[in-house]
Amino acid sequence: MKTPGWPPMAGVLRIGIVAAALAGLFACGTARAASGKAQGIPASFDCAKAERAADRFICAQAVLRWQDLALSRGYAAAKASVAEPARRELVSSQRDWIRERDRRCVADRSFAELSVPSSALRKQAYDCLNTVYLERRRVLQDLGVKPLAPSDMVEIDLKAIAAERPEIVAGPGPRIADIQASPDGSMLAILLPSLEIDLPGQVWLYRVADRKLAAATPKPDLGPAHPDGSPMAIHSLAWQGHTLYARVAVWSQRNQAEQGASVVYAATLDGGRRLDEVPGGVRSLLDAADRRDAVAQDEVPQSDWDILETIRGNRQFLAWAYDLGHGTIELRMRERVSGSPFYVAAWGSWGLGQYLFDTRRSRLIYPADTGLVILDMHTRREQRIAGTSRGDRPYAVSADRRLLVWSTRNHCGDEFLAEQDDDAPERFCLAHLPGPGAG
Repeated sequence: MKTPGWPPMAGVLRIGIVAAALAGLFACGTARAASGKAQGIPASFDCAKAERAADRFICAQAVLRWQDLALSRGYAAAKASVAEPARRELVSSQRDWIRERDRRCVADRSFAELSVPSSALRKQAYDCLNTVYLERRRVLQDLGVKPLAPSDMVEIDLKAIAAERPEIVAGPGPRIADIQASPDGSMLAILLPSLEIDLPGQVWLYRVADRKLAAATPKPDLGPAHPDGSPMAIHSLAWQGHTLYARVAVWSQRNQAEQGASVVYAATLDGGRRLDEVPGGVRSLLDAADRRDAVAQDEVPQSDWDILETIRGNRQFLAWAYDLGHGTIELRMRERVSGSPFYVAAWGSWGLGQYLFDTRRSRLIYPADTGLVILDMHTRREQRIAGTSRGDRPYAVSADRRLLVWSTRNHCGDEFLAEQDDDAPERFCLAHLPGPGAG
C-alpha cells in the first residue's frame, strides 16, 4: 500500500486550499442538530408581533427573513450616506416600496391561504418576495456605498490545460480546485484536482500580462501503481518574485508513517524543477504559507470544531462558514477576543464557504445574493463589486488587493440576480480593482 506524505501541522488547523473539500465537510457529521439551527436567522422586525399576512409569511420562511434583515442593513447604510432632503425622499420611497411589495406579492390573501403546502399560491408569493427583495437590496446597497468598478476584465483561457489534462475536463473546460494570486497580482497559480483524493494534484502558472499558461509541477501518474516519488498532491505554495515554490506530497512505499514524504518544486513560466536541496529561506516561505490565516484549535470551543476547516483569522478578527444543516451556511465573523459575539455577515447556501479573507486590511470577499461583495470587518460596510452576479464565486485576490479572480456560469461582467444554471459552463474571470482608497 502506498501512503501519501504530509508534513505535520504542529497543532495548528488551517483552511484547506480546495474549496471543493467543503462539500464533504458539509455532508458529514456537521449536519448534527440541523433541524433547528436553520430557523435561527431573524427578520428585521419582531416576528412574535407580526400580524399582517406579508409579515407573517416572511417570518415563516428562513430565506425571506434573511432577505428582510439584509435589506434593513442596506437601508440603514443608505440613510446614513445621504443628507436631507435626500434622506427624507429615501424614507418615503422605502414606504412606497413596502406597499408595492405587499400589493404585488400578497395582495388581499390571508396568511392561511399563503401557507398551504405545495400550493401554487405559496410558491408565487415566495418567488415574488425573493425577487423584489433582491432588486431593492441592490438599489439600496449601491446607494449606501458606490459599487467597486473593476477594469481590464477578461476570461481566463484554459484550453491549454484542457488539451494536456483531458481526464479532468468537465463540459467545455477543465475542473479547477483552487487559484492563488502572487502578491503583486502579476501571476496566478491554478491548482488542478487529483483524480484519487480530494486535494490538488498539479499546479499551472498563468501570467496576467500576456495570458501565458504553463505547467509548474509534473502531471500526476495515472497508472494503477504509482512510482516512488511521483507527485500525489499539492500541500502548500509560496511566491518569491515570479518564482512559485510548491511543497508536493509524493507517493512512497518505504515511508508508511502518517507524516510521509514531500518534496519541493520551483517553477517559472519557463518550466519547473524538483529541488535536490531546498534553501532555508524557501522552507521558511512554505512554512509561513502553511500558517497563514491559521487559527489554533484552543481558540474554538469543542462544540464548534465542525467549523475548523473554514475558519481564518488575523490579529483582530476571525471569520468562518458555519453549517446550519440542509445546505444552509452562515458566514460569521467576530473580534479575536475571547467571548466576543459573532456577527452574521451573510446567510445562504454552501457557496458561502468559498470566501476570501484579506488579512492585511480585515476585509471579507464573499458571494452575496447580489453578487460578489467586500465587507469591511471594522465598520461592517458592504460594497458590491460591479460586473458580478448572484452565484459567482471568489477564488483569489492579490495581497495588494488589485487583482481579483472569480468564477461564474454567466459571462464575465454580467450582473444577474437570477440563480445560475448549474449545467452552464463555468468560466473563470479576472479583473483589476481600484486602489484601496476607492474601497
